[in-house]
Amino acid sequence: MKWLRHGNGYAGEENVEIRSLKIRDSFDAVKRFRTCTVFKNFVSFSTIPAQGRLFKSENGQIGVLVTGRHEGYVKMGKSFLVNRTVVVGLDSLSRKALKKLIDKKSIYIVEIDGTSVGFER
Repeated sequence: MKWLRHGNGYAGEENVEIRSLKIRDSFDAVKRFRTCTVFKNFVSFSTIPAQGRLFKSENGQIGVLVTGRHEGYVKMGKSFLVNRTVVVGLDSLSRKALKKLIDKKSIYIVEIDGTSVGFER
């Protein structure tokens, strides 16, 4: 798999559409947050979904880098988060999006501290 340098890690080339993410809180409850791309008005949601791609850290752990489309911001939840990029574990994605990202790639998934991450074989 080809990796592109992105910040302090490496990002994959293939993008998938992300409309929601499952985030685990401090009480170990999983909550689903709606996710979209916003440009100026951070109060309301847009109809443009966010996009995600594989992200490999310097120590080899693989997660998902969530970004906005067309250099926009990522909005998660009504008042949860507005940021340029967000890195989440593989278990935060839906099955369909995760299957598109890791299909035909040599990645195995391991759970570390309650979060699923991947490693290349």
